[in-house]
Amino acid sequence: MITEIEGRNRRPWALGTRQVILNAATEEIALQGFKYARIGDIADRANLTPGSIYTWFENKEVLFRVALEEALNAQLAANVESLSKIEDFQQTPWLLKIATLLPRNNDNSGPTPAQVMLIEAFYVSWRTKDKEALYLPRLEEHFAAYQKIVTEAVASGEIETNFDPQLIAMLLLAIPTGLSLLQFSGLPRIPDNAWIPVYQELAKMLSPKN
Repeated sequence: MITEIEGRNRRPWALGTRQVILNAATEEIALQGFKYARIGDIADRANLTPGSIYTWFENKEVLFRVALEEALNAQLAANVESLSKIEDFQQTPWLLKIATLLPRNNDNSGPTPAQVMLIEAFYVSWRTKDKEALYLPRLEEHFAAYQKIVTEAVASGEIETNFDPQLIAMLLLAIPTGLSLLQFSGLPRIPDNAWIPVYQELAKMLSPKN
């Protein structure tokens, strides 16, 4: 049986190799950053040859793009699953919905693939217009999930209408993104529960004043 993947015919069992490469690329990019990650080092991490990687991905740019898409797809799928578990979605406070979107490891074991690739995608997309055109659509898709929740909260009266939903959504995305960047730089990770009172006060500040 042959399966077409990314324009090339593949054996189904070969998909395992592709996933090993993507996992290794994410780990190497998390360690070195996109700029300094090398195909040879990714191959070593995957216990493969560089040639094996090139049979799947034309170059490092393509490998990074696919790894980014895989990480964001996994994160977006996790978001949908988390939101689906909310029993009474309409009555759930908007900030709890936002909390389900945060890419994080509950066991505090380190950054998630989505965090790693988001930070690198933001960094790479700043470099040139070509990079921006390549990665910006996926970043916008991630941001749209935040904006949708905030916009619905404004419409339902949970958030004061004087606040710009796009601005609030961007602030809420910037907090975990910025914290991830600081963590990657070597600063200690702040436990998730330490942010609960901060977000509670933020919700109060944004609520309509009677």
